[in-house]
Amino acid sequence: MIQKRENKIFVQLSSSIDEARFEEMSRNAKNEELLKPDGTAFIEVNSLKQAVVLCREFISRFNLGSSNWMGGLIVDDNFNFIARVSYNGKVWNNTIENWKIAKEITV
Repeated sequence: MIQKRENKIFVQLSSSIDEARFEEMSRNAKNEELLKPDGTAFIEVNSLKQAVVLCREFISRFNLGSSNWMGGLIVDDNFNFIARVSYNGKVWNNTIENWKIAKEITV
């Protein structure tokens, strides 16, 4: 018997170095900033709730500020948009470009 395969979902973990504030930072703050990850990865998750947990752990682990956080996009295995996790861990039904019409998704 052939079973229906559920689509996989992936969450984007992404951050960048906050170069806009670099001039204002102390030497120690600059060193801390340079140790933060600067790139993107998509990680498979089982649910929106797991995506939120993973995003919050990533933000916490690397001590990211909201200006560092670039991730949170949740997509299927064809990169079709599903939802977005914001810096504060809330899940939204739209991309960051359409934030004015966002509806929160309860997970």
